[in-house]
Amino acid sequence: MLGQFSRQMRPARFTRAVSQVLADPMAWNQAPVTVTTLANGVRVATKESFSETTSVGVYLDAGVRNETEETKGATALLEQLATTGTAKRPAAKLEAEIEGMGAALDMSYGREHSSFTMNVFNKDLAQGVDILSDLVTAPGIANLDKEKANLMRKIEETEKPTRQVIDDRLHACAFRDVSLGYSTVGPFENMANLTQAHLKQYVDTNYTAEKMVIAAAGGMKHDEVVKLAEKAFGGVKAGPPVIGTTKPYFCGAELSYRNDEMGPLAYISVGWEAVPWKSPDAVTFMVMQAIIGSYKKNTGIVPGSISGNRTINNVANKMGVGCAEEFEAFMHFYKDTGIFGWYVVCDEVAVEHAIGELMFSVNLLSFSVTDEEVERAKRELKATLMSGSGSSMESCAEVGKQVLAYGRGLPPAEMALRIDAVDAEEVKRVAYKYCNDQEISVTALGPLHGMPAFYTLRQATYMYRY
Repeated sequence: MLGQFSRQMRPARFTRAVSQVLADPMAWNQAPVTVTTLANGVRVATKESFSETTSVGVYLDAGVRNETEETKGATALLEQLATTGTAKRPAAKLEAEIEGMGAALDMSYGREHSSFTMNVFNKDLAQGVDILSDLVTAPGIANLDKEKANLMRKIEETEKPTRQVIDDRLHACAFRDVSLGYSTVGPFENMANLTQAHLKQYVDTNYTAEKMVIAAAGGMKHDEVVKLAEKAFGGVKAGPPVIGTTKPYFCGAELSYRNDEMGPLAYISVGWEAVPWKSPDAVTFMVMQAIIGSYKKNTGIVPGSISGNRTINNVANKMGVGCAEEFEAFMHFYKDTGIFGWYVVCDEVAVEHAIGELMFSVNLLSFSVTDEEVERAKRELKATLMSGSGSSMESCAEVGKQVLAYGRGLPPAEMALRIDAVDAEEVKRVAYKYCNDQEISVTALGPLHGMPAFYTLRQATYMYRY
């Protein structure tokens, strides 16, 4: 009996050991991500490589969703204020210093995360960290009164891509009762009322040590970055203890703006409530996104009309000429929720056909997805994740976002193993749980006279016979 039990257990131990070895970055000739936590809670994460340049950045667990009713628009205003200089470096000095190093500065303020990243020569790493520290810990809030009118005009006049606007409106519709639904593109109705006190309150509340990650990738040494971070960010104060919050409520609703005068194309997006970054089902959602895929008419090596992707093939061949100019599936992860869905651009006469094909494709994920489709999607997903430019800037951004989302660096080898573990039955299970007969959020813009009623779209989330 004992011998039989031992023989049954050996394969499991062997498989687990092999998996652990294969997930090690060194097994795939990948540099590991090293993470050190400073005394005040700031995390320092690095990924070393052989390069004459280093990308270093400050990644913050703070964005639009950290705004309140009083500070709505603060994120967009701080993004513009960063170009006016800091408390220590006026705009002219900041620009001259960056150009003098031959460096590049990139700033990004998102819905949940914000980042400040610089690409510098290895010899200028200390100066780069000092500039980043200045931008984060001493932003030019004092410039607000002088620059506010110009900055607001610039924000209002900046043209936003329609894709970005639709995505913003979808969040406003799906999470209308919580800050996750606040706008990232505008209009910002409260911005005119913001004062220096409001911006300072936002910065003091959210730019705290435990929400901060100093990430670096390139030809530097981890110990060197830790020493520089200790000097520049060691004085950042920790925030108050985290108060438990409830998961953002996902609202099944429709937010559409019909405008028959804006041209022949309609822009439509539909979203389902999904899962957060750390969910066991997160990778399956990534595979589901790849199964639906993306399409743009008359582009690519393989025409959509002969594509092996069932959704692309159906859309490209509908009515003999196709029913969409382009579409794409998307998956947005957040710390406590997510949103999965699709976006489509189509002619006004094909609105009903395009929506019908895409709703049916998501519905089929719960019942009729094949092993062949899943394997193709897994190959495409791995190719997408592994086929970056390989630049230190891209690697730095990846490290920073992973440490914010997962608390550690996620090796490509581990992600490949997690993707390989997904099969057709797993896709059906996850799709049935989260997408079949579940609430949807819908937003649309343009000539929508062919748009189905909301209850018809809700009915399309499950199989029914009549």
